[in-house]
Amino acid sequence: MSSFARQRGRSLISVSAVVSALVLAGCATTASVQQIDKLESVAESPRIMLMPPDIRYYLVTAGGVPEPNAEWTEAAQQNFLTAALDYARRIGADMTAIDQDDLGPDEIVYNTLHSTVGRTILENHFGMFKLPSKGSLFDWSLGPGVASLGERHNADYALFVHYRDYQATGGRVAMGIFTALVLGIGTPMGAEQGFASLVDLKNGDIVWFNVVTIGSGELRDANTAGAAVQSLLKDIPTRQGSSTSP
Repeated sequence: MSSFARQRGRSLISVSAVVSALVLAGCATTASVQQIDKLESVAESPRIMLMPPDIRYYLVTAGGVPEPNAEWTEAAQQNFLTAALDYARRIGADMTAIDQDDLGPDEIVYNTLHSTVGRTILENHFGMFKLPSKGSLFDWSLGPGVASLGERHNADYALFVHYRDYQATGGRVAMGIFTALVLGIGTPMGAEQGFASLVDLKNGDIVWFNVVTIGSGELRDANTAGAAVQSLLKDIPTRQGSSTSP
């Protein structure tokens, strides 16, 4: 076989890999940990406060630099809130969204802390870097100080959401095709990952955690945001028990 033929073969394989990755992007991959079977409360119905979702969209340039996209981010945040409250209603959860303008210092601190703790959970519980002190044990918390949020908002649990989406620009796609055909190597086109935590506001313990590595819906589109929310909140506990697809 000539060197040209070998190079062409490698290029076709690389292009095929890129196409396969794009096709698989429509399939949702989730993993979750559940510490409780159902929600509890001294009141008749357990109350969940939905913290403002930490959702960010980025455009990845030809050179691989992620640039924030404010328009996409704003649309995704609003669509998520609408879809999440609708999903909560359908599964019988008493959920109230906390307005971004109603955040005090404590809410801001714990929203940021959740993103940090969540990324640590991804690396050390679901990932390869296991902590010797924990092993397979899921024992994570935001700390007892988070109880102040429950007292302020009259809630039993807090739902925190972290979501990042990196979309390739036309230039990035062109670069990927070029490197595949000419160099025989693949170029990442983008990435998508989100996770959600349900926190017991009595003690700060994370009682349910779910991660989505590839979304099944598009948060930027109000018509498909519901599918993405359903994947992200899959099996979240309710007062009756774990949620199921309504």
